[in-house]
Amino acid sequence: MKKIGELETGRDEGRDAPWSPAAGPLSFPVGRVDVWRLRLDQPSTARPEAGVLSPDETARASRFHFEKHRTRFVRCRSALRCLLGDYLGAQAAEVRFEYLANGKPQLAPQQNPRALHFNVSHSGNIALIAVGSELSLGVDIEKIRDDVDAAALAERFFSPRERAGLRALPAHLRVPGFYACWTRKEAFLKATGTGLSFPLADFSVTTHPDLPPHLEDVQGDNEACQRWFLTDLQAGIPYRATLALDRQSRVETLEIKMKR
Repeated sequence: MKKIGELETGRDEGRDAPWSPAAGPLSFPVGRVDVWRLRLDQPSTARPEAGVLSPDETARASRFHFEKHRTRFVRCRSALRCLLGDYLGAQAAEVRFEYLANGKPQLAPQQNPRALHFNVSHSGNIALIAVGSELSLGVDIEKIRDDVDAAALAERFFSPRERAGLRALPAHLRVPGFYACWTRKEAFLKATGTGLSFPLADFSVTTHPDLPPHLEDVQGDNEACQRWFLTDLQAGIPYRATLALDRQSRVETLEIKMKR
């Protein structure tokens, strides 16, 4: 269990924290955020995956062209349903989602009187699922590719401040810095619920991959940097991941776990 205050001051970086298997029944996440790490190339050893998806999820799975993408979607959505069902005291197949205009799923209000919030991100064969209550949160994971044209993508998507930060890094840190910046931006956008409707160049995050992440400025919102908390998560090589939280919540701890 990691104290949010320790993460914020750099005494115990979330990105360096080990992932431990979950033990025992889940308790409702009051005053904490749980982050789960799931391997999508391995079937669950605890529960069957078939039979828990809704008809629309089954239809969505059938539209994937490649079998590996279909399998990853089914495993990720099934794991999400199982986790949420455990938190809510419901069967996985009974969990009901509603979708925002940007496609982001949320629990149906009738099933969620205690305001359970979640966010999901997956890249390659790893997924992260963040769960908390009565707060806004976002998580993002990206698989690092050494052949990415970091400079060109930064010029296209990043703010002038971020582009300058990447250029100032030593050459060997520019690709890691690009992915650190990207996941920090995506986690923030997912936490706010705005997605890509919020221009990526209109806000800035820190770019150094080995230093604590921060939101540095948001165009038109002078208080945003004080409202949002970012922490990097260790997702395993070759991945980069970040969690964003609303500081106005009463979250005190962060628990990171492996999903079996």
